[in-house]
Amino acid sequence: MRVRSLVVFPALVLAGLGTSCPRLAEAPPRLTVAMVAPAAPFALPAAPAPAPPEPLFDAVAFGRGAAEEEAPEAGPGLAPVALDPILGVALPAELEGDDPESAEEDRGLEDGTPSAEQADRPVLVSTAKETWIFAEPRWKSRRIGYLRAGAKVPRGARPAGNAGCSGGWYHVEPKGYVCVGNTASLDSEHPVARLQSTRPDLGDLPYVYALSRFPPPPLYAHLPSAKEMAEAEPDLRSHLRKHAATTGDPSYEPPPPPGPVPADVATGAVLAPFANQWRSSDALLVERARARSGYALLGTFEHEGRQFGLTTDQSLLPLDRARIVRPSRFHGVVLGDEVTLPMAFVRTRHGKRYREVDGHVVAGSPLAFREAIALRDEVIVRGGTRYLVTTSGALLREDQATVIRRAERPPGWSAGGRKWIDVSILRQSLVAYEGDRPVFVTLVSTGADGLGDPKKTHSTIQGAFLIHTKHVAVTMDGDDVGDEFDLRDVPFVQYFTEGFALHGAYWHDDFGTPRSHGCVNLAPRDAAWLFGWTTPDVPTGWHGALTLKHGTLVYTHP
Repeated sequence: MRVRSLVVFPALVLAGLGTSCPRLAEAPPRLTVAMVAPAAPFALPAAPAPAPPEPLFDAVAFGRGAAEEEAPEAGPGLAPVALDPILGVALPAELEGDDPESAEEDRGLEDGTPSAEQADRPVLVSTAKETWIFAEPRWKSRRIGYLRAGAKVPRGARPAGNAGCSGGWYHVEPKGYVCVGNTASLDSEHPVARLQSTRPDLGDLPYVYALSRFPPPPLYAHLPSAKEMAEAEPDLRSHLRKHAATTGDPSYEPPPPPGPVPADVATGAVLAPFANQWRSSDALLVERARARSGYALLGTFEHEGRQFGLTTDQSLLPLDRARIVRPSRFHGVVLGDEVTLPMAFVRTRHGKRYREVDGHVVAGSPLAFREAIALRDEVIVRGGTRYLVTTSGALLREDQATVIRRAERPPGWSAGGRKWIDVSILRQSLVAYEGDRPVFVTLVSTGADGLGDPKKTHSTIQGAFLIHTKHVAVTMDGDDVGDEFDLRDVPFVQYFTEGFALHGAYWHDDFGTPRSHGCVNLAPRDAAWLFGWTTPDVPTGWHGALTLKHGTLVYTHP
């Protein structure tokens, strides 16, 4: 798989991926040092525990899934890892220039909207798929993040310099500098800003998504006439008849209600500037989608009796040749003083609660698939069957649940309440910790090939790593024969080593089952929560950020 990114970091490849994790097209330098698992529990300093986060979900409902729908310790050696002084390991010399500012200084507003004070300030507008933000106002400075087309961020009133940038380098909030020119503008009404006015939702799926049907759809570069559609889609008449017959199916997910045709679309102008360098500027099509492809939509409208979606790449997708994604209803549980581990997720579609009556176990109310149940740390055996005891006193068959318990021994890296993420491949689970205190738990989908060699199979790499690059959304694609795909705007991507990442998945709802190419797939709401909790922080209005020293630690193990 490869990354759909046009620029490479000087010290680190900007990671892109695939249905879950490709190897990078160009491998980054090995920023690694040897690390072994701690031999003894780490003595935590006496300090007040951090305040628990505000609950994201209804504490009563927990992680109820759609009703219609003890891990062994790691091996003797962990994979190499780039770690910071908190772990007692020195970083390579080339990383010493990383941003020394604290993570808190980078954090944006949780809802992604500017404050009233920011709204009155002049803005800089991103006019490209990637508008890079530099630590200093010069091209050879370190890249610290980027903006996505249409983003507007507060800026300084005057340029901080013009070194190699005729439009001037402007300071942007909360830090960094952007060159005004080919990828950025001071015009808040720039055509790209108008077309890209829909900003991503940072609490769930960032956009409305569509998956291609077969045969794959064309992606138009401008609003096509009836004649042009007939030329580009020879089967159009028969296709529309078949499509009309499917709209009455109960499983059919209708597109969002169409809005007015955007003025910049109605003119018939070429809309896909991000692809101009690969095709003729007067071409009818940007490209034809792959058989397995997904697209994020900025909006929809009707034209010539069909409904079209405007993609984030500013191409036009006929929605009768795509399937609108119905977001997963599954999500994990935010933990606190009242609700904590151990926790069970129901792993059968026919589960029931049980209770004891006069020494006999009696079946009670049904359980939803993947429903989260808080447990006591207790197991009882009745008639040869093992039952878990819930906090309400009900019983749950152990063989019908995935049980997730607190880490028995706090690892050395949890000192001082440090954030870290525990991913179990055998349990298909993820727990977020602040020190030794679990704050979030959910089910995930790791590599489809289980505990295999991640260099030869679709398996998740094992070891301890730091998150180094985060994207609100980024494209994953793959060219392996028989396994080609092109998934645009994969949500909430967090790379922690090579091509491996934590990220949301909109193309499946199998969380709790191995499924990926090696990445850790999360349900969209879980991916959004984790993205906001980890470091490096992605400030308000930014689309991505990176750091080589301050990222949250990810520990993947059997």
